[in-house]
Amino acid sequence: MDLEARREHERKKYLALAAHAVGNYGSTNHGRFAYRLVQGWKPRPTFVVDFGCGRNLFIQHLRRLGIDGLGIDFAFPEADIVAPMHRVPVSAGIADVVTAFDALEHLLPEEVDEVLDEMRRIAVPGGGYVLSICTRESKTKVNGEGLHPTVRPLKWWLDRIGRVGTVRRELGAPRGGYIAGVFNDA
Repeated sequence: MDLEARREHERKKYLALAAHAVGNYGSTNHGRFAYRLVQGWKPRPTFVVDFGCGRNLFIQHLRRLGIDGLGIDFAFPEADIVAPMHRVPVSAGIADVVTAFDALEHLLPEEVDEVLDEMRRIAVPGGGYVLSICTRESKTKVNGEGLHPTVRPLKWWLDRIGRVGTVRRELGAPRGGYIAGVFNDA
């Protein structure tokens, strides 16, 4: 199966979950402990883009805190923009901070670098990122298949992220549950 066919196969799993609200999938706000981290960014962010936003709860709450943003998801209609993470239809350099909470492991392994490059493209020069990544198999199954095609150790993820940015441990990474840092210039 070629890459586009595999992408579509994965997407259909999430469309099924979104349509049937099985266990309210996509309604868990995995970024709920990152609000202070994002709010405390220097300078204070005015615009955040959340990749793999699910039902968009993180951005909805940021707006209530006075920070605007966009949620991107390829399956959930609650997203501000319904699009795949590797091809986000927004201008370059718009986000002060880019987030992705328990989303990157849902990518196919060969998509990871492409999506990290897309995140860097969307960020302002020197923009930040806050990520969380699950490093174990998904408990949720669709037609007997898991939802985490890219289960890798944390070191593998840090190496991938290191291509596009610098992890700043003082911002909560990686032992604090979030990997936070600053994007390198492209």
